[in-house]
Amino acid sequence: MSRQKVIVRMVACIALCMACIGVAHAQYTYKFSDELGTYKVVFTPADKATQFTNPVAKPLNPKTHELRLGITWGGTNDWYSPAFTNDLGTVNGDLLPQNSAWGPQHWYSATIDYGYWITEWCSIGGTATWTAGVRNIYNSNTQKRALTLRKDYIAVMPIARFAWYRNGRVQLYSSFGIGLGIERYLRYWDGIESLYSTYCAFDIKPLGIAVGRKWFGFAEVGYGSRGIVNVGVGHRFNSKTK
Repeated sequence: MSRQKVIVRMVACIALCMACIGVAHAQYTYKFSDELGTYKVVFTPADKATQFTNPVAKPLNPKTHELRLGITWGGTNDWYSPAFTNDLGTVNGDLLPQNSAWGPQHWYSATIDYGYWITEWCSIGGTATWTAGVRNIYNSNTQKRALTLRKDYIAVMPIARFAWYRNGRVQLYSSFGIGLGIERYLRYWDGIESLYSTYCAFDIKPLGIAVGRKWFGFAEVGYGSRGIVNVGVGHRFNSKTK
């Protein structure tokens, strides 16, 4: 077989393959005619490399309402850190026996947030945080509980979030809040005594992540009334992805 015939056959094979690819790529072909002539329309799958493809969907659109429920660890507001001192001398003016021993501290905390996204990167809203601590005092000789101390902290703050990364279902953001807090101190002895005081509540979360669109999970790390770590779930209303 001559070299020319080989080249001709190779060119024919390449042309046939390209034609097959073009046919496979096409989805529908229509022909129609009118008084101006005959027309042929071919519909093909979208090419992701073209400018007509849809952009990557963002987690939310502006004018979206958002509710969050979370739990926190490590309440760090200076007003209650440390919350219970180890002074065995007096508690609320009552002298403790020398054989008294402090038990461990137990803390529980929860938050509820509301936010309204003015733009897809800025949200304003409010947060309410409840933090409770309990610590027992025991008789070191009998190991029986002699006294129970409890502190509750309720903080209400306006809060702002700034989403500096938004891609697909992932949103990275920072938040800041400052407001009013109320401390309630309860002492269980032969009755219950309640003491109240107010303090300035604040919260700074330099790093937060939310994953999802309508329903989403989130985690935040920072300092303040909403703990060192805050994790939970949320729901968005009227959020239409782009």
